[in-house]
Amino acid sequence: MFFLGQYVTVCAAQYNDEMFQVVSVGDIILDNIPTINLSFLYTWGVWMILIPIAFYTVFIRPELAPWALKTYGLFALVRAGFILLTHLGPPEGLIYVNDPTLLDGEDLFARYFFLNDLFFSGHVGNAFLGALIFKDFKFRWFCLVGSVVMAFTVLLMHIHYSIDVFGAYFITYGIYAFSDKVFHKWNERFKKIVERHTDIKFRESYVPKAGFSE
Repeated sequence: MFFLGQYVTVCAAQYNDEMFQVVSVGDIILDNIPTINLSFLYTWGVWMILIPIAFYTVFIRPELAPWALKTYGLFALVRAGFILLTHLGPPEGLIYVNDPTLLDGEDLFARYFFLNDLFFSGHVGNAFLGALIFKDFKFRWFCLVGSVVMAFTVLLMHIHYSIDVFGAYFITYGIYAFSDKVFHKWNERFKKIVERHTDIKFRESYVPKAGFSE
């Protein structure tokens, strides 16, 4: 599901970029803030969040790995659906439209940068999803701070409308809550198989409960 979700999201973004010539709309926040070049944070910051999430899942909390992969896959599929439904042009002042030279080159970023994959923000949602998945552990604060940093980054660069950013938190929470209910039993079955065939003993059973712990 994880790899399917990534593939479908890329296809949806490419389809929107190729099929629709759409116009920008106003945004009360973007209209009142300057465009700031934070390309390093936008390009590499998200990987500086997602790579630690992957390592933490695999090496620290492997009992959550299957569920986390399914949840991130579901996140990507839902986002692809919203991308296909929402045909908005890039915000006025988008840094990469103002300065196209920033996209020069044949690197992966230039190849997979799309203008019409706006709603909802993947940079914000991916980081926030990590905070929800690991809500019972201190690692959640790393993910939560990362999502806020990404929110400020995409707004200051005029890459996303404010609704893309704020909506990402609500939709991501809904995806997490749905996955928590639907995929939990599969995750518990995985843990039992691992314990039966290896020397690994998981520290505690995972009990699904939407929201942050106290």
